[in-house]
Amino acid sequence: MGRFLKTMLAITAILAPGFLVLGSGIASAATGKPFRVAYVSPHGRLSNSGRSCRTARYSSINMAITAVPAGGTVVVCRGTYDTQAVVLKPLNLIGRPGAVINAQGQKPLPGLPVPGGSGVVVLKTRQVVVRGLRVVNAGFDAILVALSSHVRLARNVLLHNGDVGVDLNGTSWSEADHNISKFNAAGGFLVADDVGRTSHDVISWNVASRNPGGCGVIVAGHSTSGVTGNLVAHNLLTFNGTNPKSPGAGVVIATEIPHETVANNTVSDNTIYGNGLPGVTIHSHLNDQHMNGNRIIGNDIGTNNLVGDTIGLGSPVKTIPDRRTTGILVGASSRIQVLISHNHIHNNFYGIFIEGRVQATLHRNRFRNVVIRVKIV
Repeated sequence: MGRFLKTMLAITAILAPGFLVLGSGIASAATGKPFRVAYVSPHGRLSNSGRSCRTARYSSINMAITAVPAGGTVVVCRGTYDTQAVVLKPLNLIGRPGAVINAQGQKPLPGLPVPGGSGVVVLKTRQVVVRGLRVVNAGFDAILVALSSHVRLARNVLLHNGDVGVDLNGTSWSEADHNISKFNAAGGFLVADDVGRTSHDVISWNVASRNPGGCGVIVAGHSTSGVTGNLVAHNLLTFNGTNPKSPGAGVVIATEIPHETVANNTVSDNTIYGNGLPGVTIHSHLNDQHMNGNRIIGNDIGTNNLVGDTIGLGSPVKTIPDRRTTGILVGASSRIQVLISHNHIHNNFYGIFIEGRVQATLHRNRFRNVVIRVKIV
């Protein structure tokens, strides 16, 4: 299992330098070629030289995105932009300190099955970086990446949005790292397959805290496309899902879709406490779902399940809810296999709670101030 983690982190390290390459300068006006770097400022004017924030040519982020060629860079200068930024080609969208996207009232893009607008939408493209932005008040996600690959979202602050901070959907070989996601209605980070297969994404070194109606990180099957081979590592996941009407875990791996596949995902080296459901939760709600090979490795898990987990399994399993504080919970109506290894679980009534048709491999977990280390129902 250690080799898997090292491999995924190595992939991230290999990809990251390419993501961070910015445009190579501004083309001469005499050449007729487009600017490779476009600056956006609330005070931008087309008559400006466009060589800095002080001389920005654009006041609209989307106008700047349109202006740069593929592989170019849009620099968003200090200020508040009432917009939904839409990226449809490879580029770098880089926020300077104080750059804020206020997405309140924005409409969803035509063709996307979502209930509201987002702060940033990356759609049907690849090799995109979104970095250094503060995104607030979106009706849907702060940042939605759909039907794309090799996208990096780094050092963004995502607050008070209507769904999640980051949504990787139908997207593969992408990474969200060093972001802060707080006070979002439905959770911190989502890895899902509503619009297509999602695989080999990395959610790492982020903070997801105080998202009241959802989990810190959600790895979820919402169709039959599949969510496989993703890595959730080194995140701080605290006080999420504390709304009793919509409780959430630190990390959840789950599906309610018949015949869906949510398999071979890894949750590793996270710090998790204070969440409404167990720190790491796996739910297979129906028979004939494919959820083998998920791994929970090396996490530090404090007190969780503050609201209580109803679990909600279907036939042939009879559900017995877990109302006590719990570090890790795996409940399955399907026959699933899971590895739970080298976790430090402390200050809970149950360390590990297993219910239903689960074959769990438990290896070298450590327990402190835990009443019942392993509960099998």
